[in-house]
Amino acid sequence: MTWLTLALLIQPKLLTFTTTNPPSKKPSLTTKPTPWAWPWT
Repeated sequence: MTWLTLALLIQPKLLTFTTTNPPSKKPSLTTKPTPWAWPWT
């Protein structure tokens, strides 16, 4: 499994996680959604 493949698997989960947690409750998820999802870039 490559980093790109792993990233593609993580991104949909991240989007789902932010959708289930509104910005009003989790502002950090909307302001910084990618730093941990793309640590290799």
